Amino acid sequence: PVMLSLTMLVACGNWFGDVNGETGDESLETETGNPADTNDTDDINAAAADDARVRALTNWPEGNNPCREPILVRLAYITDGDTVYAHPDIPGDGFSVRLIGIDTPEIEHNGDPADCYGPEATAFASDQMKEKLAWLTFDAECFDYYDRTLAYVIRGEGEEGFINRVIARQGYAEQLTVEPNSTFADDFADDVSAAKADNLGIWKECR
Repeated sequence: PVMLSLTMLVACGNWFGDVNGETGDESLETETGNPADTNDTDDINAAAADDARVRALTNWPEGNNPCREPILVRLAYITDGDTVYAHPDIPGDGFSVRLIGIDTPEIEHNGDPADCYGPEATAFASDQMKEKLAWLTFDAECFDYYDRTLAYVIRGEGEEGFINRVIARQGYAEQLTVEPNSTFADDFADDVSAAKADNLGIWKECR
């Protein structure tokens, strides 16, 4: 009879726990948070730190006779490997930016097929620039025939932060010099030569 009573008490306890939405195992659980929430927070913190780093830049490469002062922008989306759409960091209208000194393969457009390595060049440019803060610096002329802003995209110190040069050095672009925007023509020539020597990107896959 005693054993029977104990068994009934345990069973009743378990039943009441189930009714209340709790079990013995659940009462031992601890709240650890959602890992996805932690990852989102880390991404936000990393983006904020990157923005602060770019804002603090003061030593920008620019043309010998720039047509305007450098401006801080948010690079909204990538049109192709050498063209990006930007919004000013202060309120203002967005505009298309054509990177000076380089020419990447074309992507599919108006029914025309993509050039060799066009999608890859665009994907690389997106990885380097999309949704990121950057400084635009300028050379002698600010606009091209299509009314796009002609600029150098700067996200850091030295060659590694000079995005036009990074794209060329990694083998995603040929050199394109259009006067009078030629301040860094020799640097772009060196970058393209180095990419060829290392058999990178278009120089491996398309030549």
